Amino acid sequence: MANLSPIKNLDFAETKEALKTFLKNQDRFKDFDYEGSNTNVLLDVLSYNTFYNNYYYNMMISEMFLDSASQRNSVLSHAKELNYLPTSRRSASAKATISIVAPNLDSNYFNIPANTKFIGRCGNKTYNLLTDKAYTAVRSNGDNSLYVIENVDLFEGRVINETLTISNTTLSNDAIDTRSLKITVNNETYTYRSDIFGVSATDKVFYLQPENDGKYSLQFGQNKFGVQPTATDIIKAEYRIASGPSANGVTSLTIGAFGGASSITVNVTTATSGGSMAEDIESIRTFAPKAFQVQERAVTKRDYETLLRSRFPNIQAISVYGGDEVDPPQFGKVIISVDVTGGEGAADYEIANFKNYLKDKTPLTIEPVFVVAKFLYVSANISVAYDPNVTNKSPAQIRSELNDSIIAYQNTNLNDFNKTLRQSRLAAFLDTVDGSIVSSDIVAKPIIEYVPTLNLATSPSFSFESELVKPYPFDDVEGFTTFKPAVSSSKFTVDGSLVSAKDDGKGNIMLVTGDTTIESVFKSSVGTVDYATGAIKLSNLNISSFQNQAIKFTANTTNKDIRPPKDRIIVIRGEDVLITVSPLES
Repeated sequence: MANLSPIKNLDFAETKEALKTFLKNQDRFKDFDYEGSNTNVLLDVLSYNTFYNNYYYNMMISEMFLDSASQRNSVLSHAKELNYLPTSRRSASAKATISIVAPNLDSNYFNIPANTKFIGRCGNKTYNLLTDKAYTAVRSNGDNSLYVIENVDLFEGRVINETLTISNTTLSNDAIDTRSLKITVNNETYTYRSDIFGVSATDKVFYLQPENDGKYSLQFGQNKFGVQPTATDIIKAEYRIASGPSANGVTSLTIGAFGGASSITVNVTTATSGGSMAEDIESIRTFAPKAFQVQERAVTKRDYETLLRSRFPNIQAISVYGGDEVDPPQFGKVIISVDVTGGEGAADYEIANFKNYLKDKTPLTIEPVFVVAKFLYVSANISVAYDPNVTNKSPAQIRSELNDSIIAYQNTNLNDFNKTLRQSRLAAFLDTVDGSIVSSDIVAKPIIEYVPTLNLATSPSFSFESELVKPYPFDDVEGFTTFKPAVSSSKFTVDGSLVSAKDDGKGNIMLVTGDTTIESVFKSSVGTVDYATGAIKLSNLNISSFQNQAIKFTANTTNKDIRPPKDRIIVIRGEDVLITVSPLES
């Protein structure tokens, strides 16, 4: 008997052809007309049946494994087995300073209740931003009618209150930000737990269970790992529903007067950021196994990274290193630097959430210390030659495309710790921006920004963590005409004089007055530089003013590739990039 041709894929036509081949090789059916007879109908039925069965079994087997499952309910089911709770939708948040004018208030304090609503706009849409807790503004010393409070955390969304029963504990909304969830049973507060470790039968805790429709349901401890409510108990839930990433970027807010205030002014100090949709299946597929490997414990550096990334998907970059790696050493501590999506660094409330999450997951002898993510900016002079014979674009158009491409390159290759800017790769990338570009030449230098406390003598230190090009020592006779320092800075004011900092080639940092053509030494030594490591230490520096947003220290490194210190992320800004586009010389 002839064998059936193997079915290589789930294709109806191939299945039918395989069945035809099988029947044609049988003595009884080899002379049949397979195209215009009833046999063709039967072949269609058999092929469809085979196709549907193959498809069903293929899907069934695929959905049995996390790495091949395509249905969200299957992925969620596997995540449950790994005790992984996918991240819910997240509210965008902002920080604000609130100034209140209340001339008739006979108090030194003005209370702002929790869930106070502020109105903001982003594009054509209006968003509500709420206080997550009560705040108290303090009366100003100079104006008895003015009350001010700084660093107010505001979260986008709308507060929902609903009553549940033990027979139906599913929250009614699929846009919930689970961080805001508050549960009470008979007016007693229950605390969220992600695991059962250390939970007793009398603890008032609840657990969350993701449902297939995007909603969440509450679970309780069955009087084994937490108190189990009864049928007569009243379960109340309060939570915030969020718009997600669409609410990122709100920069101004308004609010109507309340509580006896005649006017309220809101100054948004950091625009809304951090809004995100619920975790997608690809992210769940990636982080659920990693979270299971960690077992809710933070022991190694990778454990800290995995736990925080899985719990907080808005973390864009994270660097973890031991306290023994910093100068001076901080033994018994682990240093964590975090950068979140939509901003530079992380807000205070976000760091507080990180700390609270790690509180019961770290060894007793280790203290996690969060630091604001730092950045290593790049000064780049880019010269591009193009052939005008193969393009109708002007140099300005090519320059604009190059600027956009540099941003795209950074987003793809540099937005994380331990990412090196390789000038050759950037040049090769820029060569592909337009077919007319013949060559690209890049001179890049690292920049560290320093924001001093004005009118206060300080001794800051920082390091490029890279070997510097040691110049020939500065000579008073020759002056600055041919001198090329390893380190130089932007302008700032000291003792009433506008100065900049430069090294002298001997390991000292000096202050220099004047412009680039006529410069003179103002102070011969205000600090030191280590040419081998790129470490800079300034001493007793009292700065009264500086230009722009920060003082920029630029270094000339021996390596053309720029490798950032372990606590910094490379950022290329438009203000630090100079692009020259010139036609190819014939």
